[in-house]
Amino acid sequence: MKKGLKALEIARVEFGNIVRSNKFLAIVAIFTLMLLSGLCRVTEPSAATFEVPSATTHEVERVESDVKLGLKVMNAIGYSVLMLVPVVAVMLGFDVISGKVEKGIVRTLLAQPVFRDHIIAGTFVAGLTSLLVGVAMPLALSLSLAVLLLGITPSLADVALLITYLGVVAVFALAYYALSVFFSTVTGNSVKSLVAGILVWLFSSFMLPSLSTAIIRLLLGPPKFEQVQMGQMIVLRTDPDYMRKFTDLQNKILSLTLDYHFRVIQDQLLLGPGIKDYTGLLVLIAFSLATLIASFTVFVKREVR
Repeated sequence: MKKGLKALEIARVEFGNIVRSNKFLAIVAIFTLMLLSGLCRVTEPSAATFEVPSATTHEVERVESDVKLGLKVMNAIGYSVLMLVPVVAVMLGFDVISGKVEKGIVRTLLAQPVFRDHIIAGTFVAGLTSLLVGVAMPLALSLSLAVLLLGITPSLADVALLITYLGVVAVFALAYYALSVFFSTVTGNSVKSLVAGILVWLFSSFMLPSLSTAIIRLLLGPPKFEQVQMGQMIVLRTDPDYMRKFTDLQNKILSLTLDYHFRVIQDQLLLGPGIKDYTGLLVLIAFSLATLIASFTVFVKREVR
């Protein structure tokens, strides 16, 4: 019990220092402004095509409402969330451990009757709490404004959809935060940790999607086309079998990234009647836990100079 209290006391102090820091306030302000700028698209007309086999009229109306709300949310802030949440998580986690090592804080704490696991556990709790606050509050504000701009009176299903989306985004942020903390712990250098986290984000979000296309072209060769009669015209269409192989290979390559798993879950949740496949969510959770455990192990066993 005493051990837990020490860790919680460290977490309380750390959390206060984080949320009062200029870095945290700046990151949250920028994230909020970027999300709010995306709301400019919320009033643009959009159309969704979906099929609900063997559904009653009430079920169809409910699914139409969910799809409409989800599609509008996707159009408004979906891309911003995918691009910005990893950056927020990396910026909040890159100096969690390395910053304390560089400033001699860890050495000072260890001179007190405090164990290493107290420090790392308290730091994790404070960091995760501040991450949830920094991501959830701007996102909740943006979602609320989006619903108001849509002129929708939220039903229980709408509220459940938005709360679930908040939870999914939080899991995505946690995965990148855990990775950033791992780099911070292993390198012991804030600059190296920040560079490593940003490079992973850039590679996952921008480089690998383009690189995967080149790799698949080398494996499958150039696209194959077939002639299709459309009225009085004959058009060329990419061979369906080629496209199926291309899509399967690309999904396998992109599944190596955190972004892919979040995007799959986001699409299921916001563009359909709900999440059907929880594989991506489980991958993000498992990755976060494994990475945080690895950081904990490295920190506890490493000698602080």
